[in-house]
Amino acid sequence: MTLQQFRYMVEIAKHNSISKAAAALYVTQPSISKAVRDLEAELGITILDRTNKGVVFTKDGTELLFYAKMLLEQMESVVHHFHKEKKKDVTKFAISSQHYGFAIEAVANLMDYFAERKYELAIREGKTTDVIDDVYASRSILGILSLTDMNKHFFERYFISKSLMFTPLASLKQHVFLRKEHPLAYLECISLEQLRDYPYLTYQQDDMLLHFAEEALNIDNIGKLVYLKDRGAMNNLLSNTDSYNLGTGCIVNNYMNPNIISIPLEGSNLIQVGLVKRTDVFLPEELLVYIDFLKLALEKSMPNNIYK
Repeated sequence: MTLQQFRYMVEIAKHNSISKAAAALYVTQPSISKAVRDLEAELGITILDRTNKGVVFTKDGTELLFYAKMLLEQMESVVHHFHKEKKKDVTKFAISSQHYGFAIEAVANLMDYFAERKYELAIREGKTTDVIDDVYASRSILGILSLTDMNKHFFERYFISKSLMFTPLASLKQHVFLRKEHPLAYLECISLEQLRDYPYLTYQQDDMLLHFAEEALNIDNIGKLVYLKDRGAMNNLLSNTDSYNLGTGCIVNNYMNPNIISIPLEGSNLIQVGLVKRTDVFLPEELLVYIDFLKLALEKSMPNNIYK
């Protein structure tokens, strides 16, 4: 049993593929397969089930993967301890978030706060499942996402199954984002029926939890639909076309096009914005500083009709 075998297991888990793990580690696929088979023989268990769609960790394999990650993290701690003179005062962590301007504003404020120190930050933006998977796989120490009244109970069970914990920060009414020149921009409240003829912009394509997504909208009934990957494209299309997007209603100055406004959605569900982390992870002091900046940025950008 070697740390190298554990590294191979963790990389396979990241990619759900032996071939992709081999490419990421710059080794051959047979060498990884042999390492896994040797480990299976040594422990007398089956680690992976090989299917036409790829590899799946067995129950024993999943349990071993947990110990593998723990041992690798402990090894990294030892290395860090004895090489700390080379990495002195370097702050390193990764955060995953849905496409929220207030999360990025908080990062900018944190960078100012870290002006006198060295740091390496990784900021990942993605859809709901991207955020959850990043935190679960320890690619990110913290996730920022939102739940609605419709999907809250589903996600609570989902988090428990993955040993994750969700901490609410604020509850807001669902809003419509659109440009100031939009034909519906004069309204104080907008209904889904009024939006029917306008293009709908969303980040949720290929999300396995699409029907539990933050927008809680029946995609199948929409005639004009545009899927996007990043906030830049979303901002550009919202500010220059008669399209719309549904979300928190938070307007983040300097991080959103000033031509975009938000109007409450009639009869909408509440959106609960919050943090997700692994239950076995303790957040370092630097992360707590980021969370304070996040709360400030969120509060500053909130629409007037907040609930908490």
